[in-house]
Amino acid sequence: MLTPLQSHFKIIHTTCHTQWGGLEKRIFNEAVWMRNNGHDFIVAAPRNTPLLHKSRQNGFRTYEVDFKKSEMISDYRFLRRVFANEQPDIVNTHGNEDSRIALLAAYQKKIGCRILSRHISAHVRDSWYNRLIYKKYATYVFTTADYTTRHLKNVFNLNDRQVFSMPSGILPPDSLPSRKSAGKNLAETLGCPSDTRFIGFVGRLSADKGVTTLVKAFKQVYHHIPHHLVLVGNGPDAYREQLEKMTRDLEIAFRTHFIGFTDDVWPVYRALDCKVLASPFEGVPQALLEAMYCECPVIGSKTGGIPDIIRHGATGLLFDPGDADTLAQQITETLSRKTETQKRVNAARENVQKFHTIDVMGKNILRIYHVHHQLNPEKK
Repeated sequence: MLTPLQSHFKIIHTTCHTQWGGLEKRIFNEAVWMRNNGHDFIVAAPRNTPLLHKSRQNGFRTYEVDFKKSEMISDYRFLRRVFANEQPDIVNTHGNEDSRIALLAAYQKKIGCRILSRHISAHVRDSWYNRLIYKKYATYVFTTADYTTRHLKNVFNLNDRQVFSMPSGILPPDSLPSRKSAGKNLAETLGCPSDTRFIGFVGRLSADKGVTTLVKAFKQVYHHIPHHLVLVGNGPDAYREQLEKMTRDLEIAFRTHFIGFTDDVWPVYRALDCKVLASPFEGVPQALLEAMYCECPVIGSKTGGIPDIIRHGATGLLFDPGDADTLAQQITETLSRKTETQKRVNAARENVQKFHTIDVMGKNILRIYHVHHQLNPEKK
């Protein structure tokens, strides 16, 4: 029997998303890994987006598809032509708008392996149209969290051969800076004394990441800890303005820093004494996995796929979404009880290295491709 790495696949991934977050990182990291393992990877995404630019800069073939509702028919016809010309083995969609169009086009062009990736843990409504997407147009559904897998099984009566938990695998850097030098460099960048300590958030700066909960918690603890709060990432201007006003109203703006987007997040994680993700719903976030790999203590909300990787008291701490009081207590505990925190840090990094690297994710995906095409050789 052939192993997964002995087959060559042509894979087209689509997304309607326009930012550079965990979803886009996953597509790009998977593209790099698949190419390194002998497969052909193509990206279809909206024009002038970070994913499209980064894919082109790294030599991947790309197609511009904006996936706007006003252009659904023309996008659908365009994708039919793309699939007819490329003859891919696999089509994998990653967003609501592109899934509706690309899965239908792939189904009608008889692409045998059609995958819908569900990245968030928000519930999916049991409608006739969603049943069509999840049960007919999609051959398989990939989720990033066991929570989402259980939900989709229950709603659409999917079985273990139709839906798979496939958490994103991180692509670790070749090396990491020391925690001391990373902290010093971040402090100098922000114009702070070189011995300044930090806690923070790294990700998309938006309401669905629960950043306001973190800001409220920081207000409760900032008198008791020497740390500054750093918020790393881009998002809607209106939300950032709301957060900035909130820090001024709470009188913590002088110790709160909005850094904006950075392509190299690894030194930031190394500079943090605690990384917080307070989202009201999530899959398995790459930002937490990256922080764990960097030996940065983590605190996350008890929702979606976060408990898949944060085992409370073992690899991090969990709190109920929106509970700023408990989060404040856990920040203090993380910073003050260093022995217990270090044990959690060690266990978290070991877990990421064992289960959540891009190599682990890539091999798991290839096993599904391989089995599908062995069982359906005429559709390859």
